[in-house]
Amino acid sequence: MAEDDVPSDLLFQDVVFSMIPSEDLEQRQVKELSRAITTSGGRQLPLREHDQSIDDIDRITHIVSTHVDFPQYTQCLDRGIYVVKPSWVLTSVHKKKQTSPRQHSPDPSQYFQDVVVTCGDLPEGDKEAIAAGVIALGGVHSSGLTKIVTHLVTNTLNHQKCQVVDQKGLDVKVVLPHWFDACVKLGKKIRENPYLFPDPEIMRRVNLSAPRPSPTPQLRGASTIITAEQFGTTPPPSPAKSRLWLNAFMGKRVYLADDLELSDHLRTTLVGLIEQGGGTVTPHVDLCTIYIGYFRDGPAYVEASQAGKEVANLAWLYHVINRNKYTSPLQKLLHYPVPRGGIGGFEHLKISLSNYSGEARTYVENLIRFSGAEYTKTMKQDNTHLITAHKTGEKCEAAQEWNISIVNHLWLEESFAKCAIQSLTNPKYTHFPARTNLGEVTGQTSLDMKSVERRFFPRPKSPHKPKLGEQPGSKKAVPISSTVRRAAPVSDAMDVDLPPPVEEEDEPEEDEEQANVEEEPASKATKKSRGRPRKSDALSVATPRLPKENHSPMITSTGRASKQKALSSLHTQAEDIALYQKESKRKGGVVYGGRHSSRAEEFASSPAPANHTSKKRTSDEYEASALDPDLSDGETQRVGSKPKKAKTAASPRLPNVKYKMMVTGDDRWFDNTRKENADKGILRQLGVELTTDPKHVDILVAPKLLRTKKFVCALAGAPLVVDTSFLDSALTKKKLIVDPPMLKDLEGEERLGFKLTESLNRAEVNDRKLFRGWSIYVTSGVKGGFDTYKDIIQLNGGNAFEYRGRTGMKFPKRQPLGVDAEAGAESQNQGDDSEYNRVYLVSGPSDAETKLWKTFRNEAKKQDLEPRVVTPDWLLNSALSQQIVSGDKFLHDDESLTSQRAG
Repeated sequence: MAEDDVPSDLLFQDVVFSMIPSEDLEQRQVKELSRAITTSGGRQLPLREHDQSIDDIDRITHIVSTHVDFPQYTQCLDRGIYVVKPSWVLTSVHKKKQTSPRQHSPDPSQYFQDVVVTCGDLPEGDKEAIAAGVIALGGVHSSGLTKIVTHLVTNTLNHQKCQVVDQKGLDVKVVLPHWFDACVKLGKKIRENPYLFPDPEIMRRVNLSAPRPSPTPQLRGASTIITAEQFGTTPPPSPAKSRLWLNAFMGKRVYLADDLELSDHLRTTLVGLIEQGGGTVTPHVDLCTIYIGYFRDGPAYVEASQAGKEVANLAWLYHVINRNKYTSPLQKLLHYPVPRGGIGGFEHLKISLSNYSGEARTYVENLIRFSGAEYTKTMKQDNTHLITAHKTGEKCEAAQEWNISIVNHLWLEESFAKCAIQSLTNPKYTHFPARTNLGEVTGQTSLDMKSVERRFFPRPKSPHKPKLGEQPGSKKAVPISSTVRRAAPVSDAMDVDLPPPVEEEDEPEEDEEQANVEEEPASKATKKSRGRPRKSDALSVATPRLPKENHSPMITSTGRASKQKALSSLHTQAEDIALYQKESKRKGGVVYGGRHSSRAEEFASSPAPANHTSKKRTSDEYEASALDPDLSDGETQRVGSKPKKAKTAASPRLPNVKYKMMVTGDDRWFDNTRKENADKGILRQLGVELTTDPKHVDILVAPKLLRTKKFVCALAGAPLVVDTSFLDSALTKKKLIVDPPMLKDLEGEERLGFKLTESLNRAEVNDRKLFRGWSIYVTSGVKGGFDTYKDIIQLNGGNAFEYRGRTGMKFPKRQPLGVDAEAGAESQNQGDDSEYNRVYLVSGPSDAETKLWKTFRNEAKKQDLEPRVVTPDWLLNSALSQQIVSGDKFLHDDESLTSQRAG
């Protein structure tokens, strides 16, 4: 027996458990699982026969269940009771020790719970990030290719592991890392098909048809709100076999609210079905266990909700009767009473829908209506939002031209779940994975009951009483699912949903299951943990303080060196969760970032301030386009590891951030991770934080005047612009130059046609409003990309529209100075009066772009506007000089363009 093995008769000696029956768990399996635990020292508490509930739940340590749809699930979370899948029992027996419950949670928020991942041909940093992300979201990482591996992540098939999978015919999905990027950005697990080797769809260069919709079994019975009229007089004929012995309401007392407006006949039918299922109907809300209503208001609703009773609607009741199985009404948005009048902020929205079909389309349409917005089958220019499952199709093209917000259904679902309209700045609402129809992940968002409570039934304030799972000295660690629920209110306001803290990485056993492929040894530098702020600082915002869990995470269960190694890196992995999600939000995610990038124009992010985790790149990074050399920085994105600090050393307190610095056009850190991180540390000690966000720059460092995206965007904020000697001095002397001189580049000023000093003075006056009131159109094929110029325009206060040549467009017209009530000091830099009647199209000279000019000019003239088709230089020069420059010399001339091509 290995020294860390537990005698078989003592394996579960501290376990008191109950088992929740389900359709996917046969009675034979239930008996085998129960026997496995009880013969190894565990004790089972049976469920009550009449309602399948647990009598003495406070004595329970573990619930074995394949799902979370049982009545006492919320109580389990509150009491710190582990809810685990049957795989926890089987794995513990196989390993002869209790494995981490976290990796066997049925909580749907842990969407990698069935994933065991190993990595192939990937940069070391990407392997670390993917492993941290998978572990944090309920999965398992294996360094080698074992028999339990489900996914092999690689960029090519050249890796030895890929060859073994092919030769032995292993049931392992070999996927591109793009799949993990997409899952983490969305917060949902999507199908692997478009990312599967040997021929991943997303890598094909040929134009493919729109991605097909997938089945949505999760929406069955949950795609609509059922009214009394829709319910009908009886449930459908030919009931399922399970309904012949209806017992779903055994021991339950049901209250049918007045706002259901039930006819006498229908009420009699419902009462009969509830009583057939073992329940009763009560006219008194205080005596009920289940409240059925239509709206989230009224004294009865508030009383039932505040008393903690089950609250649901007719759709849920119908669903339970039809399946003869309890499901939580909180898991489906349309199984709970709806808000009367909708969600605040939606009443003025006009929303259209595209690329959803079947039950998914019905579900999203109903969410739009119940949110309070107006749903339109056809889309016009006065629509405010387009909700789409992917970004192909005529509606999507029109929405881009008309500047209609394009979002996926997650924005609508989470707004409905949190009872408040969510900001579109959260990138997961505008993320559309390639070759994926997002209809497949509809209906996977559950209600945020903290938000519902605050909005619809706030409880009277009372002295705080710590919950059982929070009491000091408690020996029972809080399970991962409970941390998710408790942390949710704190992270609601954040753009990124931080995953729960990592309790333990329980590595797969490799001695018996190894497929003879081990991970190549990495250098010591890559295996060192990143230096970063203390875990208590980094995670305290999103994670409640948990008793003892972070001090000794089940370390007594094993003595293996590999487990000790995994535990010693726990803090790093926990903080890498946030790092992974932030990194995956940028263009390229963990796939084309940092260590994998050979593009010199992309630059690493800043070190984090004292109270945040370090990160490879900031979530709102602005990435220079590689399509246009003028917009390339000549920088690197590479981010490496800081040397690990001694375990006994106290984390130094960093000074407050005084300045945010952006560096562009300097490649001192290209392919030199160690120097980069060391320099970042020096600057941070000086109160300087590096940033890649041009919205927040105090000091802009560049070797000369540049036309990179970073430089152009940052200039709008009137930062201190200095040359690289300022950075050199700070790093060598470890102090900042007092009153440093401004960057001098006479040749650059002559070449670009502006003086830096005058530009910065105007930028202070403009206050990021140079293009305020302007609507500027940009072709999709312009060199550098539409998004590049869109960011420049928007950071200077304007509106950017992608122009594709659609007829019938209405061009917004600027208001004259005397009429525009919002006009400020920036108006002096916005050109003369002739600009009020002009509309600009920024375009390149390509054939595809020139075909759009005639339509643009004709549409502008119809609206009594002067069309100006200009080169990108007009926009760049205006932004650099911080004043609207004359467009005459930047105008595209059809005749000269024709002669150029002829010549």
